[in-house]
Amino acid sequence: MRIPERVFQILPPQIDIINARAAGWRERGADVVSLGQALPGFPPPAIALAAVRSALSAPDTHIYSSDAGILDLRTALCQQLAKQYQADVNPNTEMIITAGANQAFLLALLTLLEQGDEVILPSPYFMNHEMAVRSVGAVPVEAPLNEAKGFSLNFADIEPYITKKTRAVVIVSPCNPTGAVYDPEELKILARALLGRGIYPIADETYMQFVYDSARHYSLASLPEWRAGVLVVGSFSKSYAMTGWRVGYLIAPEDFIREALKIQDTMLICAPVISQQAVLAAVSQAWDYPVQFLNELNARRLYIFNWLKNIPALKWHPTQGGFFAFVRVKECLDAQELANRILDKVHVVVIPGNLFGRAGEGFLRLSYGSVNLVDLEKACIRLAGFFKEYNTNGAHSEGLQL
Repeated sequence: MRIPERVFQILPPQIDIINARAAGWRERGADVVSLGQALPGFPPPAIALAAVRSALSAPDTHIYSSDAGILDLRTALCQQLAKQYQADVNPNTEMIITAGANQAFLLALLTLLEQGDEVILPSPYFMNHEMAVRSVGAVPVEAPLNEAKGFSLNFADIEPYITKKTRAVVIVSPCNPTGAVYDPEELKILARALLGRGIYPIADETYMQFVYDSARHYSLASLPEWRAGVLVVGSFSKSYAMTGWRVGYLIAPEDFIREALKIQDTMLICAPVISQQAVLAAVSQAWDYPVQFLNELNARRLYIFNWLKNIPALKWHPTQGGFFAFVRVKECLDAQELANRILDKVHVVVIPGNLFGRAGEGFLRLSYGSVNLVDLEKACIRLAGFFKEYNTNGAHSEGLQL
């Protein structure tokens, strides 16, 4: 078969490959601890599960919703976004419920981009965004962020990479993989500068409810002039522990949504209706559900920091969002090989930072979202043992005992 070159340019989903490697160790009896995939460690809200049980007997559950999604869900979500983030969004004309944030992002790109358009990805970036850009025949442009500044983002980081072909800039806050929460004033300056140049800011706000300390999430949908060209992508996968339910959303100006609905209908018609019913219950009756888990997540965040600061080969200053530690490894030149060695030697799953762009080389992403403190301690002890044998050449003692 003839397959387009743009498809060959997309790397296979590396986290699936890492998970398969970990599964192989489990099948051989190994006690594997995962700090890998970004999963929340709590269950979905009980009210959402009850809504699903009730919805199973409703005839409307078993047929398509409108392409844009159940209107009650769009209305409830817009009300909550207005209440918490002062976002002014019309549920009838400026929102589409999607099958997760990844589909919302791809939907936005398919509606927006021409072949050869450039999309700037502040780096380290979310790997699926780079894959999506390539999949539509556009060109991802990596704009490295400064570790010493906590991977913060401002217009000066982006401006050198803007060309006549730049069509969009992707903004992920809180950021996966770094956990950085971008300053609201800098976001406003950045968005306005881009809009003034006819460039679309695409904000992925999947982790908006996971912020710590003094950090506050600023939604670009609350920018007064957002209708000039801001696109916002969101998800319920993390906030309501519904990664398998596949529900997210796209916010965009009315004329953009009108065209995007053509792609939506072609792509999947509508998000799964039973999942929409679950999310409707959660949004309308348990909007603040994830807040009750923030103290526990923060305890894990601080716990892992206290371990890492005593491992000389590792460096991490805690960021204020998500549930990630994006950790620099001293003189590491191949994060992927290092992650494989860690899994094979001490049976801890970590994600190599180079999967998140060239700027991520030499880092490991550790996700503490779904690991309890007992297993987190186990993982930290193993990592400390592994890096005790680690030297600046990346070599390890072959006699390391598990």
